[in-house]
Amino acid sequence: MVESLLADSLVSGAGEKVAAFVVKCLAVAGAFLIGYFVGGAVAWALDRWVFAKKAPEQLKKAVSIIAGVALAILVALIVFGDGGNGMFGRGGGSGDGKGTPSDDGNNKQTPAPPEPKKPEDPPKKDEPPKPTPKPTPGDLRVTIRVGDEVKDDEYYLIGDDPTPKSFEDFKKAIEVRRKTTDPELKTVFYRFNGEPLSITHKAVSRPYAWLDMFKIPFAKE
Repeated sequence: MVESLLADSLVSGAGEKVAAFVVKCLAVAGAFLIGYFVGGAVAWALDRWVFAKKAPEQLKKAVSIIAGVALAILVALIVFGDGGNGMFGRGGGSGDGKGTPSDDGNNKQTPAPPEPKKPEDPPKKDEPPKPTPKPTPGDLRVTIRVGDEVKDDEYYLIGDDPTPKSFEDFKKAIEVRRKTTDPELKTVFYRFNGEPLSITHKAVSRPYAWLDMFKIPFAKE
């Protein structure tokens, strides 16, 4: 029973392919005939209106044959090539999708495997803090104190002096320094002993504006 069904299916499939092939051959033959007659009509018209009936019969017949063969070749390329799904109805293209063909018989394609991720750079270890540069001639280091320990606006530690100073004391100390030990004061560098303050905070903005009157930069270290 199974063998007979299998044989019938094979014969049926082969019959369909042969029938399709015959139809395509008939299409090519029909194209030849159409081209032959159209070429003959064109040759007749040219002989009558262009060559005044002086063209030889062999030339007109050759034009008909060439036209028929050309049209037959064109139709054959269409029906037997990729446009006609091959000689026996099979597709000639391999598809333009990405991936690899699957073997499940459904002509599906499995997606290409994802590209491996590039290894990320290892996190950098905390770099040791840079040593505090020593004051150079014409420079002065000021520490701005932050936090709850600041009382009476005593934000400033000038140089190596451990005594906190208010802004008024800060100005007096700078004026004394300019008149005595450091008349050519060039730059005042500041740093914080804790969480940095905004540049608009009075502990930073007031000395910045005051020193700017003397053209002395107040720069963060």
